[in-house]
Amino acid sequence: MSATLCAPPSRLLAAALLATWALTQQPPAQQPPAQPPPAPQLRVLELGGTPYERGLAHGTQLRSEIAALVELWRRDVARSSAVDADTFVERFLAATKYDDAARRWTPGLLDEVRGIAAGSSQPFATMFAWQLIDEMWAQMPLLFAHKCTTVGVDRDGDRPAFVAQNMDLPRWMHAYPTVLRIRYPDRELQSLVVTVPGVVGANGINDHRVAVCVNTVLQIRACRDGLPVAFVVRGLLEQPDHAAALAFLQQVPHASGQAYTVGGPDTAPCFECSAGRKVRFEPFADAHRTWHTNHPLVSDDWSEIWLAHLAGTGKQPGELPFVCPRFATAAEQLREGAAVDVDKVKALLASKAPAGPICNPGTYVCTVMVLGAAPELHIAPGPPDRTPFQTLTFAVPR
Repeated sequence: MSATLCAPPSRLLAAALLATWALTQQPPAQQPPAQPPPAPQLRVLELGGTPYERGLAHGTQLRSEIAALVELWRRDVARSSAVDADTFVERFLAATKYDDAARRWTPGLLDEVRGIAAGSSQPFATMFAWQLIDEMWAQMPLLFAHKCTTVGVDRDGDRPAFVAQNMDLPRWMHAYPTVLRIRYPDRELQSLVVTVPGVVGANGINDHRVAVCVNTVLQIRACRDGLPVAFVVRGLLEQPDHAAALAFLQQVPHASGQAYTVGGPDTAPCFECSAGRKVRFEPFADAHRTWHTNHPLVSDDWSEIWLAHLAGTGKQPGELPFVCPRFATAAEQLREGAAVDVDKVKALLASKAPAGPICNPGTYVCTVMVLGAAPELHIAPGPPDRTPFQTLTFAVPR
């Protein structure tokens, strides 16, 4: 690995981003120019051609949705910082090298972002920064963000392996739940990518039975020049099989702390990835299921921000117990010996157990990705306790 990869966050960058705390903590003071629909409706975009052509179609078809979300973001940046949004983006991109990492590891995705920018009539710098929500959080003095819950379950006889996630995002991002159905012209590969308009991907599944779900883990170390989360997700979904996906996850440098649950035909392991470590989490010995929320369980590659927080408590990282009610709820339902299937996990993700509710108003979508001979994406475009699931499949099952 070159010396330029995984450099620590700069003080200048931290100072420039400190004011954007409000992006993850509160809704914007003003409404977007386009009011969100009364009830979110899932939109599925059919994309093909070259990376640029895919991005161009994405940006063109979702131009108004992208404009509404970017306007929300720009207004909030301007309201909560000492600079306008254009200056913020310029400083953020100048202080990081995420484009270099994307160019090295997922070069086609930079062309896709260029296409999104052209189709949506947005500056490329703005649309590239729009891909970096997790990286912005990771470079700020935050200890927790998101409330995502993920589950991975190995194959059991005729019951396929599957992965699942409640994707929890700030409420201002909820209006336009979107899936990209991507067909690659140069190889036999299709993918269903769950995302926010204008972003290359948040989680998803491909027809080679690879799927990925994610959890933000801000307490482990970030860097200014690793591969951003959205690009890691898409890089995983462009792999030809589960083994190649796991190798990709181990090979790339990671820009921000994240837990990746990567499913395949037989297994669905979870890895905590940071700037310095990629380590597997297993809830108990010989476990055939896993779950994760938003705190580190096995990694000790601590962020400076987390260590500074602990210094104020007088404790070392291992001394301070992590308490997450959602994790406890999942652990109770998925404990060793408990029967687990797709319906039980859907019920878990819809749970509002008083001691640890997993479903909440911040749930953007709930996804369950079943990795059988004919892979399926089950998606509820909203909190799953009140939003019906839809099932998306591939044109030609493998």
